[in-house]
Amino acid sequence: MGRMKKLNIPRWPPFAFAGLDSMEPEEARIIVVPVPFDSTSTYRAGSRNGPERIIDASRYMELYDRETGWSPCDVGIHTSTGIEPVRGSVEQTLSRIKATTLDLLRRQKFPVLLGGDHSITIGGVAAAKEAFPDLGVVTLDAHCDLRESYEGSKFSHACTMRRILELTDKVLILGARSCSLAEWEDIQRDEILVSFWDESDPWGSQTRVEEALKTTPWIRSSPVYLSIDLDVLDPSELPAVGAPEPGGMTYGGALKVLRLLCSLANVVSIDMTELTPIPGDVRSEFFAAKLLYKFIGYRFKKESAKSERRDST
Repeated sequence: MGRMKKLNIPRWPPFAFAGLDSMEPEEARIIVVPVPFDSTSTYRAGSRNGPERIIDASRYMELYDRETGWSPCDVGIHTSTGIEPVRGSVEQTLSRIKATTLDLLRRQKFPVLLGGDHSITIGGVAAAKEAFPDLGVVTLDAHCDLRESYEGSKFSHACTMRRILELTDKVLILGARSCSLAEWEDIQRDEILVSFWDESDPWGSQTRVEEALKTTPWIRSSPVYLSIDLDVLDPSELPAVGAPEPGGMTYGGALKVLRLLCSLANVVSIDMTELTPIPGDVRSEFFAAKLLYKFIGYRFKKESAKSERRDST
């Protein structure tokens, strides 16, 4: 018998962020951590399926980014198996998120938490605050999330920024276009930094959001944790969220904000939350995946260039 020819069987991209072949976590700069948790969702449930759908959509992106002139995946991305939620306890789930994120930060990795509802941010920020005591937090969100409690829980997604203000007073909320009367009174009394989005004036709102970033005193000096609640975006572009609000940033406007933030601040970790898939409609998950990949390009372009210069000397 002659030698058998090697089979050349086509395969789908691996089920990992950006469809990348497996990279050992020790070798990667970025660790993507799925957190399929939505026990505090109040309107449209289903954001527990968000991480899986974002990862799936990301497998079909082009990896070269013409705008930044490189392939952001070259920085090294590992997709972990994720964090198993404790369905009966938000606090225990947040404790798991904190422990995982803190371990990654101590290993000098860049954690990317994929939610899940916005409550997961509390665990991510708690970890980053322990690793970086001077931490500031920037959140892009249609809602202020400043309630003391909601539906009997202090850890609801509607209370996320209230809990974070207990960890750091360096908080900037961008793109909000909905709040309760109590939240509005707290914002005025405590001088909480919020750049509201005026649905009737999108161009002016975009300018004000960018100006808020430029003028926030600690943006340039403090490490920054970035949280993106996808409902900050216009639901006509990204409809699959748990609590859609009319108006909001466009994809291009969000890119401008991320590009500006990365030029000003040292972002040390990020989460992306509230993708609530709509059966048969893949627009939102692909939008989210591409937005995250563009952020990676902005955040790590300079770091990659510095590394290349060191290697050439």
